[in-house]
Amino acid sequence: MNRFYSVLALVAIALIGCSVSGAANPAREPPTTAPEAIEEPVGEPREVITLTISLFLLVDDNDEHDPQISTHRTEAELREILEGMNEIWSQADIRLELETVDTVEVPETILQGMMAGDLRPFFRAVGGGITIPQISTINGFYLRRVGGPNGINPFRSRTYFVIDEPSVFDRRVISHEVGHMLGLHHVLGDAGRLLFSGTNGMTLTEDEATVARYFARGILQGVR
Repeated sequence: MNRFYSVLALVAIALIGCSVSGAANPAREPPTTAPEAIEEPVGEPREVITLTISLFLLVDDNDEHDPQISTHRTEAELREILEGMNEIWSQADIRLELETVDTVEVPETILQGMMAGDLRPFFRAVGGGITIPQISTINGFYLRRVGGPNGINPFRSRTYFVIDEPSVFDRRVISHEVGHMLGLHHVLGDAGRLLFSGTNGMTLTEDEATVARYFARGILQGVR
């Protein structure tokens, strides 16, 4: 719990460097390749690596939501999206196991700022005026809008934000952000790939699967 809030505090300090899903011109990054040291035996079945995930609906009022600034999504919708995400991540034999779906009340002024793209007040208020019910290895926040991008993964932290109406499939937007958490870089030249920005591509290469599994193991071992 303390580590989660510490990470959020650091993100709030330096939020300018966010990774965004749907950007027209992704940052220049080296291609994702699997070093020989972490390549897995060919032909042998891989164990499924499981990471827990918690999903949060951001609203201004738990009793009576303002539809202009609160998410329109439902718990059932988030569960369905997660099923689609697990289909994508099955390419790497990684499973996202749902720990909780809950609603988080966020002050109106902070939500309005988030809709304009400013997430810093939210991070500053977490643990104080904003209570996150139950955190997991990965934590997803769903909001009405976030100033332009389909989704944001601040500083490759294990936190992502996704808007109500992205320009591509929900399961793809979020899986793209999870990919950044698992060490994967943007790719160019192949719109069918999961890490290509702004498309419905969902394919992972074997190198990407290997790197994602390596990072997932590191997360479970507490070294990432």
